[in-house]
Amino acid sequence: MHTDHGRRSNWGLFPWVTGTTWSPANGAEARDTIAGQQGLAPRGNGRSYGDASLGRRMLSGLGLEEVFELDAAAGVLRCSAGLLLDDILLRIVPAGFFLPVTPGTRLVSIGGAIAGDIHGKNHHVDGSFSAFVERMTLLTGDGATVSCSPTDHPDLFHATCGGMGLTGFILEATIRLKPITSAYIRQRSIKCRDLDDLFAKFEEHKDATYNVAWIDLMARGRHQGKSVLLLGEHADASELRGAKARHPLKPHGKVKLKVPFFFPGFVLSPFTVKVFNLLYNWKADGSGRPSHVHYAPYFHPLDAVGDWNKIYGRRGFVQYQFVVPLRDGRALMGEVLEVLRHHGMVSFLAVLKRFGPAAPGAMLSFPMEGYTLALDIPVRKGTLEVLDQLDRRVADAGGRIYLVKDARMSASMMEKTYPRLQEFREVAKRYGRGRFRSALSERLDLLGDATAPVPFDARRVLILGAGSGMAAALAQRFARAGHPLVLAMRDQAKAQAMCDAISAGTGVECKAVQFDAEALEGHAAFYASLNPRPGTVVCAFGLLPDQAAAQETPGGGLKAIAVNYTGAVSILEEAARDLEQRGQGSIIGISSVAGDRGRASNYFYGSAKAGFTAFLSGLRNRLHASGVHVLTVKPGFVRTRMTEGLPLPAPLTASAEQAADAIFRAWRKHRNTAYVLGRWRWIMLVIRLLPEGLFKRLKL
Repeated sequence: MHTDHGRRSNWGLFPWVTGTTWSPANGAEARDTIAGQQGLAPRGNGRSYGDASLGRRMLSGLGLEEVFELDAAAGVLRCSAGLLLDDILLRIVPAGFFLPVTPGTRLVSIGGAIAGDIHGKNHHVDGSFSAFVERMTLLTGDGATVSCSPTDHPDLFHATCGGMGLTGFILEATIRLKPITSAYIRQRSIKCRDLDDLFAKFEEHKDATYNVAWIDLMARGRHQGKSVLLLGEHADASELRGAKARHPLKPHGKVKLKVPFFFPGFVLSPFTVKVFNLLYNWKADGSGRPSHVHYAPYFHPLDAVGDWNKIYGRRGFVQYQFVVPLRDGRALMGEVLEVLRHHGMVSFLAVLKRFGPAAPGAMLSFPMEGYTLALDIPVRKGTLEVLDQLDRRVADAGGRIYLVKDARMSASMMEKTYPRLQEFREVAKRYGRGRFRSALSERLDLLGDATAPVPFDARRVLILGAGSGMAAALAQRFARAGHPLVLAMRDQAKAQAMCDAISAGTGVECKAVQFDAEALEGHAAFYASLNPRPGTVVCAFGLLPDQAAAQETPGGGLKAIAVNYTGAVSILEEAARDLEQRGQGSIIGISSVAGDRGRASNYFYGSAKAGFTAFLSGLRNRLHASGVHVLTVKPGFVRTRMTEGLPLPAPLTASAEQAADAIFRAWRKHRNTAYVLGRWRWIMLVIRLLPEGLFKRLKL
C-alpha cells in the first residue's frame, strides 16, 4: 500500500490541508487502514472544490484494484469506486452507452460521484446520480463489508448518497447506464436578453433533456441576466453526416493543452471577464437551430484544458453554488447578480440550471426543485464576507449550499438549511463509528460531535527548558519584542519567579508551567493543555554529561541521549502536528556544533545532538510546504551554568545574551540554520572535511 504525506487541496486550491494519504490496493488493505486509524477522510480524485475530501488522514480509492463488468444486455455497469468517469466513458461510449448523469467534469471518481450525489444538466428530467445506483459495497467503521441498495440497508444507502464519505469507504458500485446510438448531442442555443427572458425560456423548454444557461455577470440594468440558454438531446446516429456518421460512437480524446503556471491576480479583472463575456456571446449561435456537437465540449468544456484552476492564481478560488425553490428563483438570482457586480466579484463561470424534485430518501443530497446558480470566484480580500451575506439570503429563501463545492459555509448555515441533518448524523454514527471525518465535516459539524477549537496565539512563544542561561536570555529577548511567553521547566516555582521578573520589566504576559523532558508519556497531554496554543516553540533543554564518568558506568550515556534527543523529538512532534494543521508558526531547536562530528571528549552528547540536528532537518523538509518555519541553532561555546568550569577559548565563546540576539535575528529572518558566532560555521566545515585517519589522531 502506498502512503504519502504532504499538503493537499482540492480543485479550488483553497483551503490547503497537510496530512497523510493511504492508498490501499484492495479491500483488505483498506480494512486494515480503517482499523488502525481514526478520523479518515475518504478521497477520490480531489475534484471537489472545497475541503470535502481533505483531512489529517485521508484514504484514497484511486489505487483500488479495478473492477469493470459491463452487462450490455441489461445496460448495467459494475465497477470499482476509484474509476474516473473519464475512464468509464472511454469504454462505454463505443459500446453504445452513456452515463445517466454527468457533472461539468468527467475527472470525478465513482466513489466521489456517489458521496456527492452529483447532478448534471438533466436533473429536472432524470434526477441526480443516486437515482441510477442500483447497489454499492462499502467498508463501514467496524471493518465490515456491507452491500446496500434502496431496499437493502436503505438507511445506509440514502445516507451514503450525498453523505460526503462519512458513512464508510465505498469499494464498488453497480450503475444503470443510458443507451445511445451516437456520441453527439443535438444542441440548440438561444440568446436571452435579460433574467425575465431567461426564466421564461427555461419554463418554455423545461421538457428538454439537458438545459443550462451561461450568464454574463457584467451585464447591468435592463440587461441584467443577459445569457445564452443551451438545450440538448442525445442525437441518433441516423442524424449525423460526414465524419460524424462514419464514427458515431467516437469517445473523447486526450487533453492537449495545459495551463503551465499560476496566473497573476490582475488577469482576473472586470475588464478581462467583460472581454470573455463579449467573445462568448458573439460565438454563441443563438438562433435556436439545432447543431451536432460531441458530448465532450457540451458536457465537459473545461476538461479540454489541463490545470485550468491555475488561472485563478495561487490564492485559489471558491465555487459558490446554491439552490432556491422555484418561487424565489427569479427574485433571488437578480439580487445575487447585483451584489456580485456591486462588489466587483468577477467570475468567468456563471451557470444557471433548473432542478427537478429532490432525491427521495437522500439525507444530504443537494438538489431540490428550483433553480441553482454556480459561480467561480477568486479568493481575495472581502470575498468570504460577501458570500456570508449571500448565505443569509439563500437560507431565508429556503435554499441551501452545495457541500461538494463549499469551502467556507458556517455550521449554523448547514444546520438551518439541511433539515435531515440529524437523521444523517444518527446513521453515520451507527455505520461510520467515528472512523470517517474530513475537514468539511469538522467545519460544518456534520457528525454532531464538534468540540470548540483550541485558541491559537501566533505571537505566543513556548520555551521548553526555560531554566538554562541561554533560554532565559532568549525569553527576555522575545519579551522585549512584545511576545507573550510560556516558560516550561521542571521547577515551576523557579519558572514563576522568572515570569514575574519578565512581566515586571517588560509588561508582557508570562505564564509558568511544569514540564519534564524525560516524561515522554506526558508530552501529548502537556501540549494539549496549552491554552492558547503557541505560534513559536523553542526546544532549549539539554544535558551535558561528564564523558569519562558516563563511559565507566553501564548505561551512563543513555540519560543524555534520552534528554537531548528522545525527549526533544517527542515534544516537538506534538508541536509540529499542531502548527502543521494551522499552516503557520515556528519551531526553534537548540542543537550543537558537537553534532557535526563525533569527538572522543563528548560523543554521548554529540551523537544525541547529531540525531537532533538530522531530526530538525527532516522536520524542516516536512513542514516547509505547510508554511511552518524550522530553525536549527548551533550555538558553539556559550557561557552558561551547563558549561561552568570548562576551559572555553574566549574567541570562540559567546555570552548568553549574544546567543539570544543571534537566535532572535535568525528566527525573524526565517533562517534554516544559525551559528551564534559565524566563525563556527567555518571551523566545523574544516573539522567535517578532515580525513578520518587524521581526525582520529587528534585529541578533540
